[in-house]
Amino acid sequence: MFTTTAYTTDKATPGQRRVMLAAVDADGRLPDGANQRVLNSLPESWARTDVAAGGRFLTTEGRAALAPLGRFFLLARANPVNGCLLGTTGHSDMLALVRDGLAVLRDSDGRPVSVADRWEHGNSLRITERGRRLVGMPLTAPEFAERHPVGSRAMWKQQEGEPAWPVQILGWPLADGTVYVLPQSTGLSYAASRDRPVPAEQIRPAPQTPAPTVTSRPDDRRNTMTDRKPEPTLDDDLEALRGLAAAVVKPVTPSAETWEQVKALEERATAGYELAERFTEFDQRATADRRAPKEWGISRELSEEQIAAELEKRSELQALGGFLATLATMGMAPWQMANLVRRVKAHQEAGADES
Repeated sequence: MFTTTAYTTDKATPGQRRVMLAAVDADGRLPDGANQRVLNSLPESWARTDVAAGGRFLTTEGRAALAPLGRFFLLARANPVNGCLLGTTGHSDMLALVRDGLAVLRDSDGRPVSVADRWEHGNSLRITERGRRLVGMPLTAPEFAERHPVGSRAMWKQQEGEPAWPVQILGWPLADGTVYVLPQSTGLSYAASRDRPVPAEQIRPAPQTPAPTVTSRPDDRRNTMTDRKPEPTLDDDLEALRGLAAAVVKPVTPSAETWEQVKALEERATAGYELAERFTEFDQRATADRRAPKEWGISRELSEEQIAAELEKRSELQALGGFLATLATMGMAPWQMANLVRRVKAHQEAGADES
């Protein structure tokens, strides 16, 4: 991270800029074949001499002379997967980044766009390999990206004993060990809700809340014609949502220890995210069922083998004869047919007793 804002691109001559940009491509080492007068004009604060390595290397102040803080942070916030620069780019900053080869304009199809044609095509700035090297962004995905991909949720825990904050991962760890994240907690102030660099070692995996189990019912409503496990119904999902909602609003005991209260708050936050995601799925399923009743799968065509299996399983269905397949097509489940037969027989027996 740069420690000064005093340096601007105006303080470096075009020749000095060319030499220092070439050094960025060479991992910070100034090229030996550069113009000696230009090399001599570079102050030691920009490029220090390393006698052991036999050359001069860019310092943080030299890199700051290539990109002021505004442009540096713009490059550091770039999406490492597709290279897109996030945020608003000023016109002069855009021209400077393209001029120095730190970024490139590309259209929606990924083809480079010249600065002169930038108004005729939809374009966006993408960070280049030189830009990645300048801000210390890895060129390929590190191991951190496997555990915490860009866009995934994680927990940011600054110190032991303090609550962990849910965040969204915005990039890969930079050379200084920081990674940009976006806090996801509700009720944060505007300043606290902005993206920020945090130490990568403070990032923890987001806890996974086990899905609430629904009490199994032995009746035939939970079974299909085959012995496959049925998909949870909307009633089952509603019960699960109620359980998550109860966990979210579960009160915290004021007399509990601090670590117990922190743990309870973390569990409530995790349950809240799970509740939001599952409610979205529940709303989509309920909307689809409400708008497309014919797709509910109520009516079914029974094969001869399925009819024989049902007759063997429920002897009372023998009274229906050939109507069994017809009633199934109309939407009645086998257990409903069996109940209908039992009620008819009970009614007949009650009438015979009265006579």
